[in-house]
Amino acid sequence: MQKKFFYIVVIIVFILLGTSLIFASNNFFTPKKVHYHAGFVVFQNNKKIDFSDIKYMYIEPCAINETNKNENSKTIQMEKAHLHENVGDLVHVERDGATWRDLFTNISFPIDYTKTTGYINGKQIANFQSQPIQPDESLVVFIGSNDAALLSQAVTKDYMTKMAKKSTTCGD
Repeated sequence: MQKKFFYIVVIIVFILLGTSLIFASNNFFTPKKVHYHAGFVVFQNNKKIDFSDIKYMYIEPCAINETNKNENSKTIQMEKAHLHENVGDLVHVERDGATWRDLFTNISFPIDYTKTTGYINGKQIANFQSQPIQPDESLVVFIGSNDAALLSQAVTKDYMTKMAKKSTTCGD
């Protein structure tokens, strides 16, 4: 009788441990869902560059629902930083580790970074292209000779929030 009780307790303990491990592994090994926005604007010789053209857009919807997600290297790169819906100043970030260089790579906009000056949230940043993109931050890039007063045209957090809510591909 005691052996039978002991075996039942051992079986129950193994079932509980197995169930706990399954839940824990799902939490530890499930990729963290990333989805946030940032703003950017580029000026070249005092002229604002318009990135709202379809050629700069990523046509896949934001990965709010992670099921059946395509995990090829091109998709992973594009999800780091991209644009949607002909909104040329709102960056969508869906992968950890996204940098500003990823954005310019993904929109196929060639930049000679030796001839640029970048400002993040109004502060001049050396090698801005290597900086991680942070939620709600705003990048202003100057290429060539530009009037510093153009910094006032940085994308605001209010604008980012408004545009993200309007998005039909993000579900925000």
